[in-house]
Amino acid sequence: MKRILLTLVPKLLGNYFNAISLFAPKKAGKLALLTFAKVRKGQLNGQKTLPLLEEAKGERFSIGTHEIQSYHWQGEKEAVLLLHGWESNTHRWRNLISQLEKEKFEIFALDAPAHGYSTGSYHFLPDFVKAAYYLVKKHSIKTLIGHSMGGMAICYLLFKHKENPVERFITLGAPVDFSLIVAGYNRRVPFNKRVYNALNQEMYRLVNMNIKAFSSRRFAKEIHQKALLMHDRFDPTIPSSQSEQLHKVLSNSELVVTENFGHSMHQDEVCAKIILFLNNN
Repeated sequence: MKRILLTLVPKLLGNYFNAISLFAPKKAGKLALLTFAKVRKGQLNGQKTLPLLEEAKGERFSIGTHEIQSYHWQGEKEAVLLLHGWESNTHRWRNLISQLEKEKFEIFALDAPAHGYSTGSYHFLPDFVKAAYYLVKKHSIKTLIGHSMGGMAICYLLFKHKENPVERFITLGAPVDFSLIVAGYNRRVPFNKRVYNALNQEMYRLVNMNIKAFSSRRFAKEIHQKALLMHDRFDPTIPSSQSEQLHKVLSNSELVVTENFGHSMHQDEVCAKIILFLNNN
């Protein structure tokens, strides 16, 4: 029964958007955007306490209507900022945090809007970037590490905020083309061209770019920082070709393609490569 509902509900939503688009396309676009941006897991409020996060809770600050939870682990070396992906939270970095602490790096992290201990129900990448940039500026952070959508957030941050102290960044299993994400959404929630066009207009209203234009390949043309791009060849969520394409555009990047590490890339080998890159750059 649950499997049937998981298939049926998205189809009904798509039909609903299509019907509304006949007489109110703008409303259909807004509904499609809100459905896309709704966060359904990754929140921690009211759930089991996670000691790693509780011990490191730092400043809470406001970004729009969200209260953002940040974290701080003291260290002797320069600061690193960790940005998690969609429907996740800072706890996903537990393996890497352990290794960074052993190497005595100072560590900052944050829960994206509507994720972890941050407030809200909807997540829009521009708000995530605003939150990240707040910490980058305040603490003069030189290194950014992002998983999945957190990697895309890094590229958008460096593109949007040219004046920044960042010298290097690392992405893990990160998408490059936002159109790829929307296409996946459209496969699950089948809506027509009218709805897509209305969604495209909502996207333009948010970031002054349409869906196809919002791409890390475009951002990369104005990014000069050193980069390490890591992606698994058999990533079931984001194809490794995304990082391969970004590597071709970035002026100073290294590409590492792993095998059988999946999308999350928590493995010790991944952490070791990250540490090596940080110590040598």
